Amino acid sequence: MTDDIQSLRDDIAYLKAMADSGHSRGAGGGVMLMSAGLLYSIASLVQYLAMQHVVPVTMQTASLGWLVATVAFMAVLGAVKLRWRSEGSSAGAAGVAWQGVGMGCFFVFVALALASWRTQSPLLIQFAPSIIFVLYGAAWISAGAAMHKSWMHLTGWGGFIAAGITAWFIGEPVSYLIYAAGLVLLAFIPGVWFVLEARRSGE
Repeated sequence: MTDDIQSLRDDIAYLKAMADSGHSRGAGGGVMLMSAGLLYSIASLVQYLAMQHVVPVTMQTASLGWLVATVAFMAVLGAVKLRWRSEGSSAGAAGVAWQGVGMGCFFVFVALALASWRTQSPLLIQFAPSIIFVLYGAAWISAGAAMHKSWMHLTGWGGFIAAGITAWFIGEPVSYLIYAAGLVLLAFIPGVWFVLEARRSGE
């Protein structure tokens, strides 16, 4: 009987540890989504305002906003990974998939920037938002299928629609405004949801 009770206690402790790990992953993943959505939407908005001469910032200076956003996001990513490591947690399958999407977005920008520099055509780099929205759409639909969440499916289709809209307005300043709005809807707001959900689950 004593062994059975101890075994039950061990099982409960294991399940609690798994739950705590899940809360940490959810909150950490939410923070990463929030950060990506917020930082890059601000960079896109600054680019739009500079192109419209709303703010006294040159196009070259506004372009540095993307580098600043990337450095800041890498700092957030590093902090989240350190927290996971200190808590003995991990990104989980979904977290690894989203990290892959993030890496894909980064290298899309790098590849298109190199192609734009090589061909001296700024139009190529301006197509990056459409590709990134496609990546986000595919990731959300995959997440929706794995977690059985209909709102994730809808968010994924929103990414595909946003890709078409940004492609339609490519080369126009408003495309940066659309990109900023899309990042808020596809990354920042869902990230807030994940953080709040993780906190509610942890109560």
